[in-house]
Amino acid sequence: MLRKEKMFKLNFKKVLAFLFAFILCFGCIDIYADDGGYTIDDYKVNAIYHSNNTIDVKEVIDVNFSSYRHGIYRNIPETMYINRDEKYKLKIQDINVLNDEYEVDSDSGNRVIQIGSADYTIIGPHTYTLTYTIVIPEDYHSDLDFIYYSVLGNNWDTTISHFSFDIQFEKALTENEMSNIKVFSGSLGNQSNDLNVTPIITSTSISGSANDIGAKQAITLFGKLRQGYFVGAKQTTSKIPFIFLGLAILFGLYSLIRAFLLKKTHITPIVNFYPPKDMDPAMVGTIVDESVDQEDLMALIPYWASKGYLTISEKEDDLVLTKQENHEPPILKHQKKIYNGLFKTKNSVKLSKLSSKFGKAMDDAKEALNDEFSEDKKLSTIDHGFVTTILALICMIVCILFNTRYSILDNLIETILATFSFVLMMVLNYSAAATNVFNKNKLGVLKKILSIAFILILAYFIYRQCDSILSIVPFEFMMIGIVVVSLPILLISKFNVVSNYFKSVAPELLGFKDFVEKAEVPQLERLSLENPSYYYDVIPYAMVFGLSEMWTKKFSTIPLAQPDWYDSYYSDPYSSYFYYRMLTRSMYEPIHENLLDYQTEQMKSTADSMGSSFGGFSGGGAGGGGGGSW
Repeated sequence: MLRKEKMFKLNFKKVLAFLFAFILCFGCIDIYADDGGYTIDDYKVNAIYHSNNTIDVKEVIDVNFSSYRHGIYRNIPETMYINRDEKYKLKIQDINVLNDEYEVDSDSGNRVIQIGSADYTIIGPHTYTLTYTIVIPEDYHSDLDFIYYSVLGNNWDTTISHFSFDIQFEKALTENEMSNIKVFSGSLGNQSNDLNVTPIITSTSISGSANDIGAKQAITLFGKLRQGYFVGAKQTTSKIPFIFLGLAILFGLYSLIRAFLLKKTHITPIVNFYPPKDMDPAMVGTIVDESVDQEDLMALIPYWASKGYLTISEKEDDLVLTKQENHEPPILKHQKKIYNGLFKTKNSVKLSKLSSKFGKAMDDAKEALNDEFSEDKKLSTIDHGFVTTILALICMIVCILFNTRYSILDNLIETILATFSFVLMMVLNYSAAATNVFNKNKLGVLKKILSIAFILILAYFIYRQCDSILSIVPFEFMMIGIVVVSLPILLISKFNVVSNYFKSVAPELLGFKDFVEKAEVPQLERLSLENPSYYYDVIPYAMVFGLSEMWTKKFSTIPLAQPDWYDSYYSDPYSSYFYYRMLTRSMYEPIHENLLDYQTEQMKSTADSMGSSFGGFSGGGAGGGGGGSW
């Protein structure tokens, strides 16, 4: 037993030794990994730093290829990052390579210079000489200028035996500026001088060198300069946001003045106890909200029944409509569309078995009814203040989008939020002109409060945008624009102006609606005695007013005779509730389901057809980048 344990311990030690040797072997492979087929023996950078913040650069790179390669590529960043919030777009121009073929392209935010030929390869030493100019834009600071230049980028994938740089300044540095210049070297983000670069700084130049530089190492110069050191640098402040802000304010103010100048329409109701003789409920429903709704068209069925066009027979789980042969069919176009849709092939139809084409008949009736209220019978017109409000909104959104010195992509969140807020405010506050007459908006105050909440949320995000050093327009100016644009949006309904035709028909309809809503039971009893079918004559209109339930409740204590054209499923005692229940369930539900099926099919058909700190670090600044072989 002891011998077995001893043998196990010896075997275990052998396994551990083997694993250790295996790992060590792979560790050695990693240490001596492929260097990309080349190394750099010497790398010289000579540059002239001009007073307009451009840098003319000449690089001489002595490369030693250990395997056959076509050449090298050089990546030069087109963005200079100071910190998370401060960044600049650089322009790399006037690129030239001496005595070698080359191609220039852009990739992933870098200017890429590919040097060499695809037709031949080289091995051994080769010297590459390239020149280019870096155009650095005007900085965002009002109290200082600065230099931030990576003479060696951190993206070289090989070792560099010797590196040197010499930068000549077109404008002399002061003693204070010379003492402010720092050198950062080492890996990306390092704020020390790990490569032990000892710079030689004079009033007109900076030079230095380093040896035995590993891959992914950088050398960066940073220094604060006096304000005005750079003159004539490329401008970063665009006029676009100011232009569109000005337009937004102008359009907004005009729209606001226009809204206050438009007089509110006052309609004096004319008391009326009976439905209009020359208008069916679908027409009345269209007038009261300037929209042809499903309920407006469905109200024609009880209307036709009360007029003798059809009979209604209620079954346990269905409703049967039967055409009256001894009665002339409807003559109005929108009525004919639905009537023929119901009785196209049969004189009697179960609503549960409606044809799939009935939805098309309803759509055609909507179109016909919209045509009915056009030209001379148009219900309202849109004042041009509505258009200028839209223009103000668009201009403000463009201002928010372009309020940056760097890229409009930085402002996408604020732009999307502004668009969403303005559009939602319009939806909340817009209503048809007729709605303001027939249906006083009881939620108006709540909608205004919600709109103000959207403005405050937007203001917070705009404040964050303007707090960035990349912002162009001050927060105070942006808020003036947002407020001026928002005010006419809150009054957007005033730009919907009722027509003369509407003014001619609205008083009687408004008086009739008020009566349906406010009539007392004794008065309804007298009217029912005069006309036993009074309840049935009025309820189709109560449906389009949205008052059918209220109308039915008023008749709950008034005895009603069951009309001969309606066969109720329920036994005595008969009441207005049974008829109301038939309209809202037995009639409404199967028609509504049929229309939903039709709309779903239409959508499927359409789809099928469409098929932050300021100080610098190694690897940052202008220039830099790196390269490799290919």
